[in-house]
Amino acid sequence: MWRWLAAAEADETAAACPGARSRAGARFTITPEVRRLLALWKGNVRAVHRELVLRAARQPRPVDAPCLTTLHRAIRRDLTPGERAGLAGGERAARKHDVFLAADSHGPVS
Repeated sequence: MWRWLAAAEADETAAACPGARSRAGARFTITPEVRRLLALWKGNVRAVHRELVLRAARQPRPVDAPCLTTLHRAIRRDLTPGERAGLAGGERAARKHDVFLAADSHGPVS
């Protein structure tokens, strides 16, 4: 609600349609750098968020880092369950989501 009010104060068109998503800015997506940070922190999204906030603050012209909720949403949207499991638990965890050469409980087909 507070974002809606702030948007309405900044833009009259936002006041006409409260709660509507702005198309002015592009949505946050997972970049290769964020993937590297996820790998470094073993899938710990909160640690990646802290790192992004620190990096944004160190910029000569400070930029906004994504909020934690936005980062979680982008990770769920842009990474497969296998990628997320692999980041958190390694290759063995990722393979549990892999369908390549998956054997069923009935054995090989003749």
